[in-house]
Formats: sequence, C-alpha cells, structure tokens
Amino acid sequence: MAQVVVNVPGVKLDKKELSELQNDIRSVVRLRLARDSILKRLDKMLQNSELSDEDCMILGNEVKQNAADKWAQRGWM
Repeated sequence: MAQVVVNVPGVKLDKKELSELQNDIRSVVRLRLARDSILKRLDKMLQNSELSDEDCMILGNEVKQNAADKWAQRGWM
C-alpha cells in the first residue's frame, strides 16, 4: 500500500479532526485513481473512433440534457 504524508505547518488538529481529514484524503485519492482508470479504459475503447471532438461535445450535451429532463420529470431537480 502506498503512503502519502501531508505536512501543514502551524495547524493543530485533535484526533477526531485528524481522522476525518485522513478519511477525506483517502476518498479523494480513491476517486482520482478510479477516474484515471476509467479514462484509460475509455481511451483504449475509443482509440479507433471516427467522431470529431465537436461530434463528441454535441452528443455529450444531448445526453446531459436528456438526463436533466428525466431528473426533472422525477422531481429530482
């Protein structure tokens, strides 16, 4: 397991604050590693794609809008 040490001069934390901060940092690192892994897999899957960047942006905006519409229909937005 990798270990990261973070030094913040002049900051004193009690045990509870330190524990919460450690958990937050672990979560951020896990999310970053998961995101990087997903992006690598997507790069490999899409390496032969013929879509332009503009096409991808258009499709992404359509998906985002459709998702927002469904959320609104369900009363989540």
